[in-house]
Formats: sequence, structure tokens, C-alpha cells
Amino acid sequence: MEYYGIMPERKLWVKVAVVIFAIYTIYSSIINHNLFYLPFGVVMIFATFSNRKHIISQKGVDILYTVCGVQFHNMWSWNEINTIHTDSITSKPNVELHFGKGMIGRRFILSKEDSEKVLTFAKKINLKIYISEIKRKK
Repeated sequence: MEYYGIMPERKLWVKVAVVIFAIYTIYSSIINHNLFYLPFGVVMIFATFSNRKHIISQKGVDILYTVCGVQFHNMWSWNEINTIHTDSITSKPNVELHFGKGMIGRRFILSKEDSEKVLTFAKKINLKIYISEIKRKK
């Protein structure tokens, strides 16, 4: 069982703008002998061509980052997760699941069917998880 979150596509004009800004930052840091901003420009170029996936599986909740073909995992196991809050209004017709680990939270967007399956699975695997709908003021 693996469920993948719905990720918005990065627009081409945003990628081009970030690369131009990064090149300008690198150029400016070299010309002005202020090498403090040089790594910032390089990191911006790498970040532009990176990819991210939200994965929910039996192991837990994972964010998979791919930068230049190298994969990095940021995994939370099910026993580390304390809360799951659902938000069915913000991302209609999809559902947002907010996973909480202490004071830290992650937001995954899933289809309505997948979110129901994940919530059922989460209740079975960890009985201590607090699950509720986000309440909005009128």
C-alpha cells in the first residue's frame, strides 16, 4: 500500500526566473568580492531542478526529495505521528491531511478516496493517533 500526494506543477516561467536570479546572484557575489552569496545562488539552481514526492505507506509518512538524481528521504514512522487533522474545504475536491509530530506538521493533499483509506489504515496501525477535522470560524 502506497499513496502519493498530489503535488502542484512548477510553472516554466518561475523556473526561468529563479535560474536568472541565481545566475545574477552568483555573478554579483563574484564581482563584488562578497562570496557569502555564492553558495546561495548555487543552491537556488539545484533547488530549481529538484523534485519532491509525498508518499504514505506502511512504514510511515515520507517526503522524497530528488536533487540531480540523488534521493533524500524525510520519513516519519507511524509511532512518531501524534495527530492527523483533515481539511476538506481548502483543496476541494481533494482533502488535505495535516500530520503532526509534536509541534511540527506536514500537509499532504490526497484524493478523497485515498484520504479515507489512509485514515482507516492510520487508526489500525497506531491507536494513539488523534484524528479530527479542522474547524473553521464562521
